[in-house]
Amino acid sequence: MRLDPGRTMRPLWALILVLAGPAAGAAGLDGDKTVYLGDAGGHRIAIGHVTFAPLAPGHWKIRLALDQQLLGEYFLAMRPFRCLQTARRSLCSFPYGTRDEVSEADWSALEYQLIFLHKPAAALSLDARNGMYWKLHREGERLVGALYDADLEPIVVPGPNRDRPLTEEFLQPADLASHPLPGLTIE
Repeated sequence: MRLDPGRTMRPLWALILVLAGPAAGAAGLDGDKTVYLGDAGGHRIAIGHVTFAPLAPGHWKIRLALDQQLLGEYFLAMRPFRCLQTARRSLCSFPYGTRDEVSEADWSALEYQLIFLHKPAAALSLDARNGMYWKLHREGERLVGALYDADLEPIVVPGPNRDRPLTEEFLQPADLASHPLPGLTIE
């Protein structure tokens, strides 16, 4: 019986592609990526950078740095906040937690670092019920956030779950038309 080298190698190549596929795709996030907020018309603002340092296939250590010149410092609710001013609203960074590792299955450490509070531009105080939380998902070599309105009360008044206090009951899909910059992408 004679073996056909092309035929016997096909299963081996298929196995190599299956095993390398997720790792090769995961590598697309390695390195420095820009964080953008955007509106429905396609206008985007770069608000910072995230560095993804690979730990294992599909797992990264992250470091988020928001643009300190773009986000001005404001003293609100008895503490300083970094806020982006738009014509209608102020979007104030409200990062939570100290976790710095993400994976293909769990982006929450980065989601919590990207929490914002919004307030009318002229208002002098913040309301914990006006949170902005983006649930991240992967689209090729970028992350895209789906915006949720968030009640941040479990963060302001900590309960027993301090690691991930925002459960589904505190999040609801946002009315995108009511937010000046509802889109979030990391690429």
